Amino acid sequence: MYNKKITTMLLAACLTAGMTTSTAFAAETEYEPVTITLNLQRSGLGENVEYTFKEKPSAAVASGDQMADFFFDLGLEDQMAGYTKGSCWSTLSEFPAREKVTQIMEPGESLSKLSKEKLLETGCDFLMGWDSVFSDKNFNKDFCDENGIAMYFPYVCSDSATFEDLYKDYETLGQIFKVEDVAEEKIQTMKDKLQEVKDTIGEEAYAEPKKVFVYDSGEDAPFTACQGMPGDILKLAGGISIFDDIEEGWATPSWEEVIERDPEVILILSYTGEDDIAKKKEFLETSEFTKDLTAVKEGKIYSASCCDMQGSAGSAVTVEQIAQQLYPEAFK
Repeated sequence: MYNKKITTMLLAACLTAGMTTSTAFAAETEYEPVTITLNLQRSGLGENVEYTFKEKPSAAVASGDQMADFFFDLGLEDQMAGYTKGSCWSTLSEFPAREKVTQIMEPGESLSKLSKEKLLETGCDFLMGWDSVFSDKNFNKDFCDENGIAMYFPYVCSDSATFEDLYKDYETLGQIFKVEDVAEEKIQTMKDKLQEVKDTIGEEAYAEPKKVFVYDSGEDAPFTACQGMPGDILKLAGGISIFDDIEEGWATPSWEEVIERDPEVILILSYTGEDDIAKKKEFLETSEFTKDLTAVKEGKIYSASCCDMQGSAGSAVTVEQIAQQLYPEAFK
């Protein structure tokens, strides 16, 4: 890994600091292997497989703001070769490093539109994204193995995920990139935020949660949040998805089912910001399917970041944001 010139410089620096050369060399080269399980079976991409990291990745590529924010939050921008914003942008998490790391696609475009050749040109040795990133039409396991690219499909992307899975992703990335202490601090910050929300809105909010219809997208039929991470975020904010009985993170039921369940609140998921929210709100207020819903008539149409509803650095803050909209009197 080190050439003669670099090694000489390292040894000289260590001697200057009063360290022994053997201690310095060990500090620079020692890496405790980390083994993870890739959940490929859930996505129909193959059997679950174990993957062992024997050295710290140095050229990570993240698919979308949701994934990139993990790296920014852990201070790993120097280990990144690039990222894509995707179509679902982070609107809560502000990281100066976002401007430092190369965007390898135009905002709004997904990594799936990037050619294999272009991905390899980045020097990528660690690829983090949803299961679709690793499908046969994109960057499957064979391609990644042949080109020395470690695959990482987050635990938080499971249909049954909760904040515990988000914490697990932080812990795992902390181990892989050797920033365990930073990961632990970030996890504790999220836990503290969730406890603040719980103490603020009180037990009654959890005993009788608000019925929420999460509107992600779709006019012919709605794409909406059910269980998984978005469902857990709602519950921690004192709400519950009207489609909580669907055992998936996301689903496309019918408008007739939305009408039948008549939500108290509608939560619009923002992809790009205020303009995006305004367009979706106008649709809900004028569509024959939704204009007579209780939530629409009472003006209880709120919003949250789609990126962070999926599980990312801003998810705990998103819980607070949603709780503030559901229970404004508790935050006065």
